[in-house]
Amino acid sequence: MQIANVSGKDGTFYELMKAVDSCRLSYVDYLRPANEADAMKEFLADELLSRPRYDYDEIDIEKLKKKRARIQYLLREIQVRDDLMDDARWSFIKDLGQSWYQTELILAANDYNQNNGRLEAAKRFERAGDAAFGRMHEDTFWSLMRERIGGIDTRRIRQKDQDIYHEMIDKIGVMGRNHKKRYIPRPELVREFGRQLKALFGGILSHVPEGKDEFTPAEVASVFNEIIKTELNTDFEAVVNKEHLTASVNASKKKIIIPGGRNGNYSRNELESIIMHELCVHTVRFASARANGSLPILAQSRSGAYSRLTEEGLAKVCEQALDGRYDDLSIVRYLSIGLAQVCKKDFRETFEILWRIEHFASGRTKEDCFSIVQRTFRGTGVLPINADLYYYRGYALVWQYIDEHIKDENLMSVLFLSGKNDFLDQKRSTLVRIMREDKLID
Repeated sequence: MQIANVSGKDGTFYELMKAVDSCRLSYVDYLRPANEADAMKEFLADELLSRPRYDYDEIDIEKLKKKRARIQYLLREIQVRDDLMDDARWSFIKDLGQSWYQTELILAANDYNQNNGRLEAAKRFERAGDAAFGRMHEDTFWSLMRERIGGIDTRRIRQKDQDIYHEMIDKIGVMGRNHKKRYIPRPELVREFGRQLKALFGGILSHVPEGKDEFTPAEVASVFNEIIKTELNTDFEAVVNKEHLTASVNASKKKIIIPGGRNGNYSRNELESIIMHELCVHTVRFASARANGSLPILAQSRSGAYSRLTEEGLAKVCEQALDGRYDDLSIVRYLSIGLAQVCKKDFRETFEILWRIEHFASGRTKEDCFSIVQRTFRGTGVLPINADLYYYRGYALVWQYIDEHIKDENLMSVLFLSGKNDFLDQKRSTLVRIMREDKLID
């Protein structure tokens, strides 16, 4: 399969890819408060504050408007070019769409904070968030909320926590009905996909030393580099970085970052989990595209939240299948967004409900819950943004895809040997639909 009628030596395709990449930006870089720590401390100490008092750095509005004009130009060019196959065209369109709506998020947040037509700015902010990150599913929210609350064993609540529980129930109010049950993969599906993973990646996993149950970050990097050298056809290198707290892959620098800043060593299960996540998913999918010169665009995870939806969703699913057990991850972020969007709670109300839920459900601290709610209201402290939906939706959608294709003989090739492809088919995504409604594409 080819996606462009150019070879790796022809600069035309790659110049277009560079132009698209030059339009990329992240709303987080522009909307992160300058006084984040102080604002949290003040908010937690003063219950009368409805939201943190954030300060934001000045934004170069003219620069962002020029970027939007550049995005519009590239969208028009990409739609009429005859040297692009469909996969490349749609990948570029979604990438530029992400850049457009993240730019719009920044501009709308700035207008809201500057009191420049707040009502209209709030509408623009909500629409840009829907386009960039998808929409909240109300049924899923209420299903998760009922499960989270229902999982609290009220018989074991200590006397001193009784008031916290009753306050939580009162603050939530009447819960809506979930008319449709959320998807949860069958245990036998999890086990079968785990079996297929071990069959495909057994050689890689066999490099974890027998008879050893604990590994230092340096030992983890050593295992990674042994796997890269003997099992993978790639020039990546695993390195320890003491400043990092989580593992990651830097594809441009061909580095796999092993966090050295975490507390404690890695257990055997943790090592196998990050091997599956960082090597078997991210590195293998990258390397499979690089090995085929006709797939240059699929060597990169593109299209912002939609690529993360697929890529990170698959990585989490593989961790769960390897462990043989499905886990509901990132529920708390979904609940935070749902409280803000579905229940129309403000920052303070969302925080006060969430920390009480998590006090019983997970033991998260108030500081942890503040950080989650802060992400829900990033940019203004008032308007909710649904960027964190992809954490839950990603692995839920990937499990559904695997469920539908578990008997397909080419399933593993689609998932792992076809580059960083968007096998969830986001051509019919909310992003593309809103781009059409806004006349950005035909």
